[in-house]
Order: sequence, then structure tokens, then C-alpha cells
Amino acid sequence: MQTQTASIARSIAGVVLALALAAASWSCAIRAKRSHEQAAIIRVMLPASERPFWRPIVDRFAQTHPRARVELVEGPESTDLREDLYTASLLARDPTFDLVYMDVTWTAKFAAAGWLRPLDQLFTSAECESLLPAALAAGRFSGRLYRIPARTDVGVLYYRRDLLEAARLPTPQTLDQLFGTAKRLQSPPSRWGFVWQGKQYEGLVCNYLELLSGCGGFWVEPGTREVGLDRPEAKRALSFMVRCIAANGISPPGATTYQEEESRRLFQDDRAIFLRNWPYVWSLAQAEDSQVRGKIDVSPMVHEPGRRGWATLGGWGLGLSSYSRHPELAADLVRIVISLEGQRWLCSSTGFAPARSEAYRDPELLAANPFLTRIGALHKHALARPPIPRYDMASDILQRHLSAALTGGETISAALAAATRETQHVLAARDSGR
Repeated sequence: MQTQTASIARSIAGVVLALALAAASWSCAIRAKRSHEQAAIIRVMLPASERPFWRPIVDRFAQTHPRARVELVEGPESTDLREDLYTASLLARDPTFDLVYMDVTWTAKFAAAGWLRPLDQLFTSAECESLLPAALAAGRFSGRLYRIPARTDVGVLYYRRDLLEAARLPTPQTLDQLFGTAKRLQSPPSRWGFVWQGKQYEGLVCNYLELLSGCGGFWVEPGTREVGLDRPEAKRALSFMVRCIAANGISPPGATTYQEEESRRLFQDDRAIFLRNWPYVWSLAQAEDSQVRGKIDVSPMVHEPGRRGWATLGGWGLGLSSYSRHPELAADLVRIVISLEGQRWLCSSTGFAPARSEAYRDPELLAANPFLTRIGALHKHALARPPIPRYDMASDILQRHLSAALTGGETISAALAAATRETQHVLAARDSGR
């Protein structure tokens, strides 16, 4: 109950903050353009850094829809802040945003609240089948489609191919092989064996889920709501993470503070042999000033013997607000985004992984990013996070207890037992309507 009360308080605080930020960020722009309201306007909020890559998409929409236009609202870079802004708008039944640019984990929460319009009747089966199956499936909730993927992510294990070849060592496949190879080749503190995202945030959950699945375990089974954290498989996965950062381990003590960029910089600066991260790292690692340019390769995440490696599914997609005044026009904009041309505009210069299956065979995209052939293969074992309405609360529980185990605040058994109880409570509260 204490966890739930704290979460509700955080949600209320987030909404209040979001309302204030929303009023400051878009009210002036909307008032300034009242004279143009005779033309339909499709609005979507994006992080400021992505706006340049969407401009060709907006221009193409203008060519095909001369009596309508798209307004890209500049949002904060923080995913949490953008979620708060969207939540505030949708709670108020505000039609400001026609499309919701969504993280893969938002679907169940937004759909369960009634904030998103089902897309099954707006997109044909052929349009849906053109997209990566796992990325499309992540947009479904209770059997209906609410989110169309625009770009994707999958977890990747990067490694120093040159160092493994020089030592005549094979690419690790299992947890023990990764630990042994990293231990043999590292020379800390100048070069560590393995860096990853161990800070208490969503990235820690993504790292853990890959290991958990590679050990044959699961977090939450969506159909039955069974929680699998207090099982031997879950303990073995967390034990590996703890072992990595323990004394005489293969990860720096600071790994419990790392997000994507801290771990990437260490790897790219020739200070790590293995790195778990996302596809965007590849293009940065091949830049002229990179110390690992031409020296790296990728593989699926390691696993236990007899099992297979998994890649946590990430990415961004588009949902249609239930309060949009122009749903058909908004759907047309989505069609441009997921077209082959739209995927080229969005992914060729960014290193983003496309959502369209055909894009992984496209000569233009492959010329810009040859790495796509590897990412396409990893998508076959993409692992979606559980599509539950209270995902944010379940994730917060798991993050806290994983972090406590990694930093020595709880034993592995105690952390996972507590995470199991608290997650079961959250799921039961949802089912009882509390």
C-alpha cells in the first residue's frame, strides 16, 4: 500500500508539472495561429533533437495534403517529461495532439485509459504486415492495435573483435564464457571487461530482462499475471549481474550509475571489451574520431547453455489520440512515416533501426548503415516487456530491488522476493479496480 500511495503521489505531482509545462510550451503557438484554423492541423510532440529528421516527412505530407499541415511541437528530451505532457493533455481530453509519439512501454497504460483510438480499421492488413512482427505486436492491447511502430530498438552485445581475434578467442555465447573472456582480456582500471546500464532506471530493467530470458525465466506473464521473479532462473540472472560488479569482477564499480551514454563512451574510448547497448552505438563507434572504428562486432546477448540469447525490444511509434479532430489525416501521416521513403528519411542519417521489414534489404539504407543486416537478424528474438496497464509501477518496483541487490542493500533472494510480493500487489489492485 505504501508503494502504491507513493506512486499515486508521484503521478499527481507529474500531472501538475505536466500541466504547467504544457501551458508554457504550446499555448502561445496555438493562439498565434488561430487565424489559420480553417486548415486542418495535425500536431505531434517530438524531442527537439528529432525534429530535423521529420522535416522531409512533413514536407511530403504537405505535397499530398495541400489543405492540411503538420505541426511538430518541440518537446523535452526526457522521455518521462514527454510522457507527463502527453498524459496531462489526454487526461484533459484535449485535442491539441492528434498523434502520440510513444515509447514501446506506454501502449497498455494509454490504451487501458481510453486515450487511444484503435487502429485496426484505419490500417489494412497489408500495411501492418509490412512492419516487423515483434514491433507491431508491441502496439497491441487486449487484442486491438493502438500503436504503429515508427522506429525500433533491440538490445545488442558489442565486442572488440580485434582483441578476441588477437587472443584467438571465440565470441562468447554463454554467461560463463562472457565472464571468462572479459576477465582474461581486461586490464582494469584502464580497460574493463564488460560495461552495461546499471543505474536505477528503465535501462536496468532492459538489461536484466535479457539475462532473465537467457536463463529461461520471465517477469510477468501477461495472460495469467503470474510473476516469475522469485524463481531460480531470476536469481541466476541477477547473480550474474552482481558477480560482474563484485570485487574481482569484470565491470567497473561505477556501473551502477551508468546509463547508455556513460557505458558507450567507455567502450568507444577503448576502455571496455564488451558493451551491452542499443543499435545507435554502431554509427557513433564508426566515426572518424572513434578509437574503436573498424574494430568491433555485435552478437546477441549471452545466455545459459542450451538456451538462446534475447534482445529487449525498444523503439518509438505513433498512437492516435481519442480526441483528435482529424483521425484520417493523422493516419495518412503515419503511412508516410512507415513507407520505405519515410523510413529512409528517419533512419539513414540517425542510425535508428527501421520498423519496416523491407527497409533491412533496402540498398539506400544499407549503404548508409551496413549494420542493419545484423539488427534485422536480432529482431527475430526480440523480447517485449509485459503489456500491463500498470507497467510503470511494476518497472519501478523491479528497478528499486535490482538496484538494492547490485549496491549491497539487499541480498539477491530478499530483493527478488520483495519485488515479487510488491508486483503481485500492484497487479491484484488493478484487477480489483483499486
